[in-house]
Amino acid sequence: MNIKKEIKKATSLKNIFNFVFLVILSIFILKTPSNVFAQNTGLPDPDTFEVTGDVLDNFDPLLTENSPHAAELSTPGGIISRALTFAFPLAGLVLFVMIVAGGLQILGGAANSKSLQEGQKRVTMAIVGFLVLFSSYWITQILEAIFGISIL
Repeated sequence: MNIKKEIKKATSLKNIFNFVFLVILSIFILKTPSNVFAQNTGLPDPDTFEVTGDVLDNFDPLLTENSPHAAELSTPGGIISRALTFAFPLAGLVLFVMIVAGGLQILGGAANSKSLQEGQKRVTMAIVGFLVLFSSYWITQILEAIFGISIL
């Protein structure tokens, strides 16, 4: 009886996902050329290099000439607006992954009612999250039109 439980545990969907992730990660690591990690970066000798304000200004993207984001990223509101332009597409990607994972959980737990309910709950929560995201986007669009401000 214990062997059946262990086999059932080993073939659970979570373990399969972990195994596939580790295989893909291993292939990526093994396929990366070893000389990539040993390249000469062209950095100066750390013993003779001095860090001054001019050196740090060379690495500041807001102080470089013709920076397209200098005005936008100079205020906290600009930083938040810039971050939100990446947040909505990222949230859409998370929504897609959650729906696929919920669907796989439903398929994998078709014989087990608990797993089936958990998969349905995951898909339901993903759709609710999408509706919250969708409504928040359109509320900000309406606020932009009413008040004449740029939020996103």
